[in-house]
Amino acid sequence: MKRIFLLSVLSLMVFVYTGLAQDCTYFYPMEEGTLIELRHYDKKAKVSGTTRQEITDKQTVGGAVSITIKSTFFDEKGKELMTSDLTMECKDGVFTFDMDHFLNDEMMSGMGDMDFTIEGDNLEFPAKMSPGDQLKDGTIKLIVPDMSMMNMTTKVYNRKVEAIEKVTTEAGTFECYKITYDVFTDAMIDFNSKGIDWIARDVGTVRTESYNKNGKLTGYTELIKLEK
Repeated sequence: MKRIFLLSVLSLMVFVYTGLAQDCTYFYPMEEGTLIELRHYDKKAKVSGTTRQEITDKQTVGGAVSITIKSTFFDEKGKELMTSDLTMECKDGVFTFDMDHFLNDEMMSGMGDMDFTIEGDNLEFPAKMSPGDQLKDGTIKLIVPDMSMMNMTTKVYNRKVEAIEKVTTEAGTFECYKITYDVFTDAMIDFNSKGIDWIARDVGTVRTESYNKNGKLTGYTELIKLEK
């Protein structure tokens, strides 16, 4: 009887645990070994760099599912400039996207061996999103202890789900949430910009566009490879 009771309790725990994980809607691939390639373009559609991402680890703890992503940035000639780790997590039905991708890859590669820390609030994507929904702001801070003039804070705000659209790139055609937002960067020189992201379930970023404060395109990024 005790054995049957124990098995029943364990089965219930597994059911609840699995249910919590299933509440999540993933806005990024979640399988270890998945490879992603994003190509960056300037305002004249000239290639300015490439980012390759690989999911290197997946953890499920207490109903939360998280992944670690190795992200490597290459310049327009294919030279590797920097590598960093990003994290994504889904917990309580909310998917969080690492704000690190709002730090300019070229600028970060120029940091060299400088000592710095990164902190902030990641971007949230609820399981259920519909056109017209307002999303929470996100903030990221780059802190250089020995050179405060290099400190930088970026805030992403006025995030809104504008539409659900199909977007086609070299990697295929995907049904995406079109999300618009404003960006304010507080650094040696403050500046404002705007952005549009097209994000697909189980895929992540399919296309992004960046605009200056006057609404002129400054660059864009597209998904060109997805290998699960």
